Amino acid sequence: MTQAKNTEALGTGRLKEDRLSQQDWLDAGLTLLGQTGPGGLRIDQLCKALKVTKGSFYWHFRDRHDFLGHLFDHWRRRETTGLIRHVETTYNAAPDRIWHVVEFVTLGTYDVGTEVAMRQWGQSDPEVREGLTRVDAERLEFFTRQFEACGFDPEAARLRAISVYSFTLSCGYMLTGETRNQLRLRLRQSVDLLLVRD
Repeated sequence: MTQAKNTEALGTGRLKEDRLSQQDWLDAGLTLLGQTGPGGLRIDQLCKALKVTKGSFYWHFRDRHDFLGHLFDHWRRRETTGLIRHVETTYNAAPDRIWHVVEFVTLGTYDVGTEVAMRQWGQSDPEVREGLTRVDAERLEFFTRQFEACGFDPEAARLRAISVYSFTLSCGYMLTGETRNQLRLRLRQSVDLLLVRD
């Protein structure tokens, strides 16, 4: 079967069912999750959004549980392990790595709505909650390694990692009324402050 990447937005146009790849389904699932929350992650809703039948879904996934497991793994790769790998291979200096993750999450294309929905989902699903615990650990470990590379001892590096991770996530929810450039400046100042050594 020939598969092509879905380049259309969720819910627009119509793709031939034999052209939907597994990634198309997972991308659409993350979009639906961000729009409707975990309660909207139903096979019929996903098929309706993509304008295809359930047969196309079952070509790639055994059942809804199988799809949800793949969906979480896809989100983790896209928003955590893939991002970390990209930053570590693109930037050599630890301060640059820290800043570019902060900038991507707060000012880039990071989907805050999906992050919120994932955490809501984790409140009712033990497997997702366990997965989120691993994601948080991976993200904190990344920041901790960068601060250690900047010369901080492990305890100080960990405290700074928690601080930068906390404010990076919370910035996605804040409505400060600042322009994009003003917010970028404030974020840069915050990161620089955490990089100051006594």
